[in-house]
Amino acid sequence: MENQKQLRKGIGLFIATALVAGNMMGSGIFMLPATLAQEAGPGSTMIAWLLTGIGSIFLALSFANLGSRYPQSGGPYEFSKRGFGDFIGFINAWLYWNGSWIGNVAVILAIASYAGNLIPTISSKHLIGFLVTSAILWIFTIINILGVRLAGKIQTAITAFEIILFLIFVVVAAMHFHAGNLTPLFPAHKGAGAVSVAASSTLWAFIGLESATVAGGEIRNPQKNIRRSTILGISIATLLYMAINFFAMGAMNQKALAGSPAPISDILAQFFGTGIGRLITIAAVISILGTTVGWLLSTARVAYAAGVDGVFPKSFAKVHAKYQTPYMALIIGSVLANILLLMNYTKSFNSAFNFVVLLATLSYLPVYAMTAASEIRLMKKMYGKVTVLKFIKVSFIPLLGFIYAGWAIYGSGAKTVMYGFLLLLAGIPFYLYMNYKREAVPEEKPASSITADI
Repeated sequence: MENQKQLRKGIGLFIATALVAGNMMGSGIFMLPATLAQEAGPGSTMIAWLLTGIGSIFLALSFANLGSRYPQSGGPYEFSKRGFGDFIGFINAWLYWNGSWIGNVAVILAIASYAGNLIPTISSKHLIGFLVTSAILWIFTIINILGVRLAGKIQTAITAFEIILFLIFVVVAAMHFHAGNLTPLFPAHKGAGAVSVAASSTLWAFIGLESATVAGGEIRNPQKNIRRSTILGISIATLLYMAINFFAMGAMNQKALAGSPAPISDILAQFFGTGIGRLITIAAVISILGTTVGWLLSTARVAYAAGVDGVFPKSFAKVHAKYQTPYMALIIGSVLANILLLMNYTKSFNSAFNFVVLLATLSYLPVYAMTAASEIRLMKKMYGKVTVLKFIKVSFIPLLGFIYAGWAIYGSGAKTVMYGFLLLLAGIPFYLYMNYKREAVPEEKPASSITADI
């Protein structure tokens, strides 16, 4: 294994689109219809999806524009470093990397939770649960080490399976749709005031919109494919999200939907019998496995880019001599994820999942806000001379994305914001130490070039 600085360009448009859509469509969609029915009425739920979808599309467009202009691995780290300097770049890398490996734990816990319905020992015996989740983590870490193309193909196949599953659900639910289940649209205590609460629940479903930019250094024809895959991926996921929730609310009354532990399988069970529940559980496990592949891939790329620049330890920049993947960044992230799994293995999967999601969500939002701001900051470099009219035109979308990210942070609640702020503060001593090391040992700035298409 050599400490190379080059990654293999093994991702085309199709796989890049699957990476975006697959990373977004993870565990949340299987439970969100019930969660939202508990928090809001049908009207507030659809408004929340619409607001979250529009805000996320604004953010995705900023990622797409920047990713097409700066197609290096690292995505939000690379953009903020160019726009605001090394410190803000480090903060973005720190928050995104920590949010990603913490989020990987949430995804793996969700797999174990669903699998526990099939094999009760996984849920009832904490040690067995820990061993199963650890095995899942390392199997898919090894798959990612073996090559980005292999990992991409596996996620593409699973994402296609997931989309087919959701389309079947939408068709069946639409055939049994009853408008009466949507009334009242704004019930007491779940009216328009519940929109912000519902929007905070839908937010987790949109994490992953930046995935193509994070793997930008491994995408073929990145100037076109990063933008295309980002827009296609978020469009597919958003349309499916809204269709699944709308038809779920029409196929089951609100009270039953709010009390359902597995809304998609319970709705299908109304029409095909209880045996369908087991099949849907298996399908859910397969679907979330695809998310695991994609998120492990994304987690390593930001850490790799920061390692190349020396703001993370150089070990993160090591690339496997044979497979041309950032194997050390993958291994370090998975070791930390395994430690977090160990720390939570005595809890139920549900309580551990909720805690981990709380930590992960607030890690991403400041990164999204700073990426939108970076597009405005880099306007002159990206588009040349800037007039007043051009400034207004170019900054309109990223400014709306920035405002949305700020609103989402505010709506996440004081406790979540506190955890995010503490995580940010924890990175500052790490940055000071790495900065001291770079100044103490002058070295040639690493090249950011990448290999040609293979």
